[in-house]
Formats: sequence, structure tokens, C-alpha cells
Amino acid sequence: MKMEKLILNQERNVSLVTMIQEVGGEFGSVVKRPAILVLPGGGYAMCSDREAEPVALVYAKAGYQAFILRYSVGEHKDWPNPLNDYEQAMTLIRSKAEEWHIYEDKIAVIGFSAGGHLAACAATISKNRPNAAILGYAAVEKKILDMLHPDLPIPGEHVDARTCPCFLFAARDDRTVGIENTVNFELALNNENISFESHIYAYGGHGFSTGEDSLAISKMCSRLPHWVQDSIEWLGDIFGKFGDKAMTQPACPGKVGFDREPKLSVYCTVGHLKKQSPETLAMLGPVFAQLDGVIASYKEKGMDISGYVQNERLQDLLQIIKVPQEQIDELDAGLTQIANIF
Repeated sequence: MKMEKLILNQERNVSLVTMIQEVGGEFGSVVKRPAILVLPGGGYAMCSDREAEPVALVYAKAGYQAFILRYSVGEHKDWPNPLNDYEQAMTLIRSKAEEWHIYEDKIAVIGFSAGGHLAACAATISKNRPNAAILGYAAVEKKILDMLHPDLPIPGEHVDARTCPCFLFAARDDRTVGIENTVNFELALNNENISFESHIYAYGGHGFSTGEDSLAISKMCSRLPHWVQDSIEWLGDIFGKFGDKAMTQPACPGKVGFDREPKLSVYCTVGHLKKQSPETLAMLGPVFAQLDGVIASYKEKGMDISGYVQNERLQDLLQIIKVPQEQIDELDAGLTQIANIF
């Protein structure tokens, strides 16, 4: 691994630590790697060392190119300095994707506490957005943000269709950043149909980093350190996993709802697909006929499932009635060529 410290802004003491691993050779079929940018916490007064290298090394071990951004804090914390630092770092990482052997579309950001606020802003309002975000006991509610700085944006108010998938974790007994910060951000993601995973542990307080004993500052439940491996596996679902000179196909889509995407797909609900053009309805006619047959069979048993069918994704229903996956994929390939009618 090659480590280097790059100065991004000497006046504001902003730096980017790079942890670049080789590819090919003894790493076999790994020709590129996903990447992760670590944003330590510290209340915008400092950048915590406990949430820097110890975190980056975890993801490096999992095969990621890892980076640590020590952004503007203290006397230089005025917004948007920290966000500008993020933009500069992410722009640099993507510009050197070939040199650093990185998949440009598989770059995650992870932030803790105030760094979690910065990571959430990266996911919602930045120009150079990450492809996934991991938010650890992130400070994202107005009550706590006003204590840090009166001009900080509230990320939950900016969640939209462009927001990347998110992984969130926190402890129920966090007295520094209340659990409503995590819960309300989850609701904002849910309202926009953004894919997310969340873990709220029974106890562990605030600032527990990876949960290792050497980093502990309060009593933690035994399950709390599991967030690390869970987040790595979640990234594998979102980005795909290492395969033969390529990443495998992602197992989890970045969005839960697809009715408002520019193009149609089998992930749209049946009710939405039935509002499309006559040409689209003609293409879907045989499929709808199958579903109508299922509805009729349930009606004979005294059950009306028509409302359920209308609100379900077409793919899910086709899988339930045992349509072969290759036929579903063929139908999806056709639908993704058709503009969505809202």
C-alpha cells in the first residue's frame, strides 16, 4: 500500500491522506477497486484521529482504495468551507481514477458526527456526489447543527431523487447527537424511495468509531462493532463484489421506487405501468393477462387482491407467479427503452 498526504489548502490546514493499493500481479483478477472517502467527526472544531486512520484501514483491508479528508475546522469552519473541501477532494479522486485504479462510479463517503453531517451534505447538495454514503451517528438536525454553527444546511430537507443509497448507524443512548437525527434522515430517504439500511444499537453512546476496545470511550453493547462488517457487505450489495477483472452486478438497487424514473422498468408498479401509452400497454398485454388470471382465481376464493397487484412492482409479481428470470430480463430490456409518462 502506498500512503501519501496531500495538502489541499495550506491556509486552512486541509489535507487528504491517500491509501492506494496495487492491482493485478499478486492481486490476480483485481484490475480496479472501489473507493471510500473518510470524513472524521469532531464538531467542526477538530478532525478526530479515532475516526480517521482506524476507519480507513478497515475498508482498505476489504479491498477499497481509502482516503481521509481533514477538512476545514475551528476558525476556518464557516460554511461552505468544509463542503468546498469535500468537493475538491472528490474531484481529485475522480480525476485520478485511472492512476489510482478506481471505479469512478463506485466511490463511497463515510462520516461520523459532524463529519456525518458533511457526508450527508455530500450525498444531497454537493456537485460531485458520492455513489453511496455511510453515516455514523450523524448530526443532521437543526437543534444540534445550530449549536455547531448557525449557517449549516439541514441535509434531510435536501434529500431528492439524486441522493445516493445510504447506510446509517447509531446508538439509542446517544446523548450528544440524539437518535432523531438518524431516524428523521431515514424518513427523508424513505419518502424519496432511496435505498438505505439502518442499525440502531441498544447502547454505545456517541463517538464509538469502529467499536474496537482500543477506541472505546463509553460502554458499548457487544453487537455494536458489527456495523463495520455490515457496512462492507452493504457496499458489496450496492457496488457489486470483486469478480474476474470486474465487479459483479449489484444485488441491491439504489432506489426502492421506480415510478418516477425517466425510463420505465419492471421495477415500476403495475398501477403505474397501466397509465402508460397504448403501445406500451400492448407490449405488456400478455403479462397483464396473466396477472388478471391470478386476480380472477383469488376472487373465486372470495379474496380481492386487485389493489395489492396494482401497488406491487411488476418484477416482484412476475417472480411470484414463476415467470422465468430470462423472460423478466427481456421484458425489462424493452421497457427501459421507453420514456416514462407521469
